[in-house]
Amino acid sequence: MRNLRVLAAAPARSPRCQADACRVAARLTYLPRVNSLPSPARPVLIVPPGAADRALGADADVLYICTHSYPGPRPEGFLDTDLTALHRPLTANALILDTCWGASPAIHRTLAALRPAHLPPLTLLASPHRVPFDHHVLAGPLLEALLTGPRTGPWPQRVAAAKATALASIELAAHARRDWARWHIRVIPGTRPTP
Repeated sequence: MRNLRVLAAAPARSPRCQADACRVAARLTYLPRVNSLPSPARPVLIVPPGAADRALGADADVLYICTHSYPGPRPEGFLDTDLTALHRPLTANALILDTCWGASPAIHRTLAALRPAHLPPLTLLASPHRVPFDHHVLAGPLLEALLTGPRTGPWPQRVAAAKATALASIELAAHARRDWARWHIRVIPGTRPTP
């Protein structure tokens, strides 16, 4: 069975998101049968403005993106890229989107348009609301559980099991006051035509 490839990404203009993504990625670097992208020595992709395709179009099984997004019909702050400018195919199996309004209809539509229709639907874990900065503490345990857990079964069930494992951990017991219920798992079928 091949190694799972995981990419953590953050925008170049947000040191706070970069620091959070680095904390999460540091937990994943030495997991068995997991390849951190771009490399173990550089486990977080820093995305310059206008280049979100570098992250969303990466050849990875799991993407973790820590960024900012803003409400409205077009969340322009998504990795400092206008959603309408994204064009590379989104082939990852699961996307953990650590941003405000990451499960908004506009982002759903964009992700569906990037997802090739012939692939299984994308599994998205994100919030449809504002996400406080301290919510990044869920991402590390969740990704660790996802990447070391069972390698079979549909991705929505695998992400749900990883979320349940992370929330039941002693590590997250200290963070019980946080509203983890706002993190929803969505299944997004692709609408991008197959070339």
